[in-house]
Amino acid sequence: MTEQHIVFIGAGNMARALISGMRQQGIAGRQIQVHAPSTRHREALAEEFGVRSHPAKAAKLPQHSVVIYAAKPKQMPAILQEWGDVLRSGSVLFVSVAAGISSTQISALLGEGTPVVRAMPNTPSQVGAGATSLFARATVTASQCDTVQQIFSGVGKVFWLHDESLMDTATALAGSGPAYVLLFLEALEDAVVLQGLDRITARALALQTVLGTAQMAAASPASPSELRHQVTSPGGTTAAGLAVWEEQLRPLAQRALAAAAERGRALSQMLKTDA
Repeated sequence: MTEQHIVFIGAGNMARALISGMRQQGIAGRQIQVHAPSTRHREALAEEFGVRSHPAKAAKLPQHSVVIYAAKPKQMPAILQEWGDVLRSGSVLFVSVAAGISSTQISALLGEGTPVVRAMPNTPSQVGAGATSLFARATVTASQCDTVQQIFSGVGKVFWLHDESLMDTATALAGSGPAYVLLFLEALEDAVVLQGLDRITARALALQTVLGTAQMAAASPASPSELRHQVTSPGGTTAAGLAVWEEQLRPLAQRALAAAAERGRALSQMLKTDA
């Protein structure tokens, strides 16, 4: 990607995370453009990362540019209408991080010949620990997939999906998952505070326990189930606690992820109607 040009439409948190990741990979600031209505946001990115700042309006792009749509989903139809001629030039790869808008809907706005990749990174991407689900339409070449892989690898791990219908399911886990983990942290913290531990210690202890366990699981070839059994002595304290968790945790997780995925599908239909 030494000569690749990356163009962002939007200058929010995800744009910032991706730009930071690319700069750490050695991509020069002069190769990155940011187009956004907020002068303050795009100028802040220009000052921090040395990228080029431009107004939100469409502009002629360098050949073989990668355009990353990082603006609000509801704004996409209007923005793509303005940018349409540029994006349909035949040399632009379009990558969308807009939740709820399918690649089919995007292709309807840009034309079937435009190579489109749909990406769903999550909020830990802001600290380089993200999980990004990707889906590429048939018009995307292997070389273009490699480029997208490199861009999103800069903010965490990348997972390609063979079926776009699974994007809502992946988003229900990775996209919404940080909120689930944070709720779990809250619950652990509150539970031990009720037993007398001070709030500061409870929070630090809960956070380090979850963080350390995740790192241990990531470093081990064993499954979570195998690791769990390794730390659970029959009749011990862990077994006593697990007996309570097992009563409801699995069905609760299934219901929660099913609800999140269904909401994703519903939002996609709403956006389709609005478009």
